[in-house]
Amino acid sequence: MDFDFLDYLDFSTPSSTAFAIYAIIVYSITVIAEWRILVKAGEKGWKSLIPFYNLYVSHEIVGMAPTWFILEVVFWVTEVILEILEELFSLPPEVALVIGSVIAAYTVLSEVIHIIKLCKCFGKGRGFAIGMILIPYVFSAIIAFDRSVYTMPANAHHGKEEA
Repeated sequence: MDFDFLDYLDFSTPSSTAFAIYAIIVYSITVIAEWRILVKAGEKGWKSLIPFYNLYVSHEIVGMAPTWFILEVVFWVTEVILEILEELFSLPPEVALVIGSVIAAYTVLSEVIHIIKLCKCFGKGRGFAIGMILIPYVFSAIIAFDRSVYTMPANAHHGKEEA
């Protein structure tokens, strides 16, 4: 049985309408928080609106090498290609599972490192980083709207001219 996400977008029931409203609110909070975080870090807020570029800039402000971002994108593309190969060439499920697991593990590791570094740049500790991992839209909003100040890591340049 094929899963079709569009079948679940039935807004005729109150629960689906409530979920849609909830999703819009969470997305809005996330976008506003990302905008404010970039502004606090000395970047232009509009950079948070461009998919992939926002992630690149966010990696830059925490001092992560561009290699991390490039590998994440390569792994996402590989995941899509893997899905296509699985359909076209009947790739064994075990092979797809192993490759998919490696991709997922790298992506999770990269994001956890990114979150820890982001929290550190704004003077937050490990407990806050754990909260950011578990409930990112709440904790990113806290960083965005509290009085914390961005401290640039030694290896972060993010487009700034060096004196």
